[in-house]
This record gives sequence, C-alpha cells and structure tokens, in this order.
Amino acid sequence: MTNSRNRVFISYNHNDSSVAHRISDALQNENIDVVFDYKDISVGENVFDQIRYMYESSETVMVLLSQSLFGSDYFRFEFPKYFFDEARKRKVNIIPVLVEKCQIPSDFLEYEVINLTNDFNKGLQKIIQKLKIIPELSFDYFSPRDFEELSYDILRAYGFKNIQREQRVNDFGIDFIAESYYKDVFGFPSKEIWMIETKFYREERFSISVLHQIVESFKYINRIDAKILLITNSVLTSVADEFIEDIQRSRNIEIKVLDGTKLKKVVSKRKRLLNKYFLK
Repeated sequence: MTNSRNRVFISYNHNDSSVAHRISDALQNENIDVVFDYKDISVGENVFDQIRYMYESSETVMVLLSQSLFGSDYFRFEFPKYFFDEARKRKVNIIPVLVEKCQIPSDFLEYEVINLTNDFNKGLQKIIQKLKIIPELSFDYFSPRDFEELSYDILRAYGFKNIQREQRVNDFGIDFIAESYYKDVFGFPSKEIWMIETKFYREERFSISVLHQIVESFKYINRIDAKILLITNSVLTSVADEFIEDIQRSRNIEIKVLDGTKLKKVVSKRKRLLNKYFLK
C-alpha cells in the first residue's frame, strides 16, 4: 500500500461494501490510487485508529452516505467530532457520495454531494472527473498578475457585481471591492460589500503579518458592514486559522478565505476558468 498524498480513501459502512467495491474498481481502472478495504490497512490494531490514519494521510476522502452509515455507532459517537475538524485542519479534499436515499447531515452539505442513486454511471463519471482535475491544477506557471486576473474572473464567475480594481484608501491598497446579492430568509433582496485581497506565493506560506495588514486596511474603507475575502494559492497554517477565528470573534468582522485547496475546488466547478488558465 502506498503512502502517496494523491491517494483516495473510501470510507463506508460494511453494509455498503458492494458499492464501495464497484466504485473502487472503476477508479482503479482510471489509474487512481484507492484504498477502500480496512483489512488492507496495516496500522495498529484498532479500526478507529486505522481509519484516522487514512484520513490524515490521504489527499482525498470519499464518504459513502447511506442509512447504514448514519445509523452506525461509529458515526454517532466517533465520526462527527473527529472527521470534520481534521479535514479542515489538514486541508483534506472531502467528496460525499450518496449511495442510498436518506437524510444527509448538515455538515456534509458544505461540500458538493455526488448522487449515485438516480444515475450511478453518470455520478461515477462525475467522481472520476473531479478526482482527475483537482490534482492537475497547478499555479507553478502563474505570475502575480495572472493570479490577480484569475481572482477577478472567479469573482465574476461566482456572481460578484460592480467589481472595482486596485482601490487605495488612506495609503492602504485593496485589490478589489465588490458587491454580492442574495435573498434573505424572507425572500427579500440583500446586498453585501466585500473587500477582496489576493496573495500569490512561489514558495513561502501565508503569514500572520499579511493578515494583520488586511485587517488594518479594513478600518479605512468606512463600511462597518463590509466583509473580507482573501484569495491565495498558499495554504493557511493552523496559527493563521486561529488568528482569523479570533479576529472574527473579537472584532465582529466576517472573513472568508479561498486558500490553495479551496481555490482548486472553486475553479474545478467552472469549465471556462479551467480552459482559460489551466487546460490551455
């Protein structure tokens, strides 16, 4: 068994083993490295420890969603409190796959759920495409200007309006200011103002000092209701994540981050972005 970070780990309830085998066979036929059978894991004697090891050492974890999974003792007592915290901390790609019609817990709904219950083969092809595209997305040949243009096109692709470039407020540079529109719980239209910063890195990782600068510049845009969006190809450290959580709590500022892992997922959902920046 390989320790490659490109590995896909399929997590499932034993009642869904036939579906897991079918998915695994299809992925391996596409030369995708898959581990799906717990007996193949040679780490420790406790199955929970073995599963945790696979979560932590795999780039992608595919979870087969079913009534059997949600009704299991493992899911009720072990899975929720561990899985999502570790996935966010370690930047693991999560692919929830619905293999049986059931009520899906809300934690899974922040990810794109692939449904195999209506058209199995169509859903399977979607899984294969997703697994093949994300690892191929690379920023190695980007310049800072290319990354800023990609960020601008992402904002447009995801519905931001009135995008203004390179705003300067009291000598603080802000890459973009933009608006987004949505309907509130009563169906009335609402508007949000976003201050957007882009940070492109060749080697180094994102630093706390940059976050300090972004928060400092926020004070000068004269919009207490504005939100901050950070787009970067780097990966935030756990210290940076904690800093963001603290700022949101203490300063009541909403901060969203598209770091390298999330950025690839966002891009992979838009063919135009893929073709323009990565598949040319």
